[in-house]
Amino acid sequence: MRVGVLQSSLLAAFGLLVIACPSKSEPPSHRDAAASIATTQPSSRPSTALSVPEMATASVSAALVRPHVEILASDRLEGRGAATKGIGLAAAYIERVLRELRLQPVFDGSHRQGFELEVGVMLGPKSRLELGKTRFRMGKDFVPLAFSGTGTTSGPLAFVGYGIRAPELSYDDFERVDAKGRVLVFFDGEPGELSEDSPFDGKRSTRHASLRGKILRAREAGAKAAIVVREKLPRAGKSSPESDAGLVTLAVTPKVAQKLLGFDVIAAKRDIDRDFKPRAHAFADRIVSIEADVRRERLQNQNLAGLLVPPGATSDEVVVVGAHYDHLGFGGASSLSGHDKAEVHNGADDNASGCAAVLEAARSLAADPTGLERKILFVLFAGEESGLLGSQHFVANSPVPLEKIVMMVNLDMVGHLRKRTFDIMGADSAEGLRHVISELSARRGLTPRFGGGAVGPSDHTAFYTKGVPVAFLFTGAHEHYHRPSDDVETIDYRGLAEMASLTADLTRALASMTERPRYVRVEEPKSASAGRGYGPSFGSIPEFGDHTDGVHLSGVRPGSPAEKAGVRGGDVIVRFDGLGITNLTDFTEVLRSKAPGDEVVVAVRRGEETLEFKAKLERRDP
Repeated sequence: MRVGVLQSSLLAAFGLLVIACPSKSEPPSHRDAAASIATTQPSSRPSTALSVPEMATASVSAALVRPHVEILASDRLEGRGAATKGIGLAAAYIERVLRELRLQPVFDGSHRQGFELEVGVMLGPKSRLELGKTRFRMGKDFVPLAFSGTGTTSGPLAFVGYGIRAPELSYDDFERVDAKGRVLVFFDGEPGELSEDSPFDGKRSTRHASLRGKILRAREAGAKAAIVVREKLPRAGKSSPESDAGLVTLAVTPKVAQKLLGFDVIAAKRDIDRDFKPRAHAFADRIVSIEADVRRERLQNQNLAGLLVPPGATSDEVVVVGAHYDHLGFGGASSLSGHDKAEVHNGADDNASGCAAVLEAARSLAADPTGLERKILFVLFAGEESGLLGSQHFVANSPVPLEKIVMMVNLDMVGHLRKRTFDIMGADSAEGLRHVISELSARRGLTPRFGGGAVGPSDHTAFYTKGVPVAFLFTGAHEHYHRPSDDVETIDYRGLAEMASLTADLTRALASMTERPRYVRVEEPKSASAGRGYGPSFGSIPEFGDHTDGVHLSGVRPGSPAEKAGVRGGDVIVRFDGLGITNLTDFTEVLRSKAPGDEVVVAVRRGEETLEFKAKLERRDP
């Protein structure tokens, strides 16, 4: 399940929800595959209620689910990170199981659907920083930051203190300096970070300390580059992927900053920290030349899918059952281990457990397809931990027409069943679905805990925002989440087998009932918001990924400021409150600077048009 630090921040910014504890044209080849799947007549008109068919239930045993977990969560698979060899081994294993179950391929005769994702940032050898004849050393004197833009630039220097504009605190480092065409030098953090008297809230950082926010405002002010002064430089090796900030950005030591500017910058910092007055100064004759050689590494990952076509099926409709199989690899920014040490994160519960349940539900249904009227597509997604990228790619390039998908059942972290109770999101996304889930659960002596709306940080979100009802099964958060301790011995295999059996029951019901589940747009409860107490809410639902032309929206939350303003799914946010938006991080930073009740102008690209809307931000529930 994707609820890392960055994801939580982005979900909070957009007003999305998590369980309490985140378009491209369809190519002809996919249209051909869709035609081969949808060949029969559509089923009956949807009704307003669902009934549970009388049906035999088959139980999945712990002995069947355990081997899948032990293989997928073994050290040999290196935590199934997007950049590891282990992710390929996991894909090969899943493909073998799909073939053994004789599930049909749906991607041009293949069980695999490839897509690219960014897996890391590397610094190339061409990076340089020069002042006149003085050339500084990369890795010793300066380092391009991972979110830096790539390229060459030059310009006169300007010292802008901490690079902060805070008019509400009567503090503005840019008041006496025109940033346009200059290379800005400023300190990381904010004034008076160790002072109880600081107007910036003393020892607790405020939003003004955000480096990405500073870079965004420097970029919008017309700066050519930014140089951030830090006591310690980051490592110059490979780092986790970060979105391009759109501005060449270097980190330098205070000693190098002093050489660049020609005065005692540490003394200037002390002065600002003492009286909280800016000390900005622009230079005409100190011109630097910069090159940032930042290389974003992209690799192919694979979604895998297999189609069960029941012998007597009379419908061209499809039930999708899915889980993600990727995890964190050796840790990285989303790890909650508390240290930077590279250590295998096996992800036994997150989400080898979900994969095992899907595969064994598929085995159960393939062994006895009696009474199934709809086809069933079992999908194992990659790229979930990178921001739901695999499921988003699948939905954008679906081998099945989206209007033919009657339901998406998603399993993510289902290996810790406690007191025979599990969580479920999306039960209100189809009329009557809650009743179906309650009855099926009661037959097995399980108790569903409903709640959380239908939008959350897992793969069902990509389907729900395109009008497909969803059911997201989850057995709860625990102390092993996103830590190396999420290992095979922590899984409750009997409980996991119960979840796999329930998944088979639910899928059988959906594939055999006469009625088609009717999609309902769910009112998302603000009280379950990711980022409680996190300032204002806008309520748009983003497509995660490495877009650089704005924030692509898959939908908006019902009743949210975004919907009230007229923003809708498919729009691309390009400006917000007067600032250019190139990616999700830009949007997060701008939204963080606002307050509930503020009115903002939002510019979106809709097709060939650019439209502007006024929105009044709402308060996020504490």
